[in-house]
Formats: sequence, structure tokens, C-alpha cells
Amino acid sequence: MKRTNLIISTVFAVIVLSATSIFGQAKPADKKPMAPMAPMTPKEPMAPMDMSAMHKDGHHSMMMAYHQNVAAFARALVEMSAGGKVENVDLARAALAEIKHSIEKAEAIHSTHMSMGKMDAASMEKMKPMMDKMEADKAEVKAHVQALDAALQAAAPDAAAVNMHATQLLQKVEMMMPPDKKMDM
Repeated sequence: MKRTNLIISTVFAVIVLSATSIFGQAKPADKKPMAPMAPMTPKEPMAPMDMSAMHKDGHHSMMMAYHQNVAAFARALVEMSAGGKVENVDLARAALAEIKHSIEKAEAIHSTHMSMGKMDAASMEKMKPMMDKMEADKAEVKAHVQALDAALQAAAPDAAAVNMHATQLLQKVEMMMPPDKKMDM
């Protein structure tokens, strides 16, 4: 179960990071999308990708919804553990379960989207640095989720550990969100 949650958390983090990196590039309203470019030589700088088509895809909307769920439940864990004690451990565990669930669902959507095969090899190569960063961010998110899981499994959870990992998880998730998608609470 823990290994499955770990795998799911990792995949979700990669998905979220990829989606936020890809979809976080807002297109100015007064500019038209760029025309397709000729293949670049290795010495030319990489042109920015027009992600507007991906933003119109339902996958993006669902990914952002799950991403916001993770942020909301991480914020709830921060608030629950802010007083130096986790008053209602069952609610804290339920919040963590929702974080894991949202990560799992987002990973499933990402897998479905990636299996659609809409991206050619050249585009995948261009996205490799972003995907590598997303993998690193996903690993960090996964580590915080695992630490929260370990802290909340204790009979009397360490509120300081819960607060620290929930805060860091929230910061990481918010960093990965496009600026116009951040939640106000």
C-alpha cells in the first residue's frame, strides 16, 4: 500500500509539474499564436511553445482541479497542525488520504493524455529538460507525502513534523501552479 501510494505520489508530482510548466505559459490576448517554425539547428535558441491548444483540452482542466485539491488539503493540514498539536488525527489522516487520491487521479489523467500520442519525437526532445525538472519536483512532493504519512501513522502524531511537511508540500504545489490558477483562501 505504501509503495503504491509512493508510486502514485511520484507520478502525480511529475504530472502536476509537467502540466503547470506546460500550461502555465499564458498567451497574451493581443497576440496571435506563432506560426510553425522550421527545424532549429543546435546553435539556435529554443523557441517558446504555444500551449493554447493544450489549455483547451479537458485533461488540463482536470489536472488543475486535482492540483488545487492537493493544495487545499495541504493547507488544511497546515492549519490543523499549527497549534502545536493535531487535535483531530482522523481528520488529518482524511486530508492526507485526499491528497493521495488527488495525486493518483492526476497521474491517471496524465498517463491517459500521454498515451494519446499527440506529440512527436522532436517535441518530446524539446520538453525533456522540463520533464526532468518535473520528475525532480514530483520526487520532492512524494517525499513530503511519505513523511506526512509516516508522521500521521503514529498514535500521537508530531504536529511540528506534520506542519513542516504540509507547509513545504503546499509551497511546492503552489510554486508549480500557474499564477492565474492559485487559490485564495
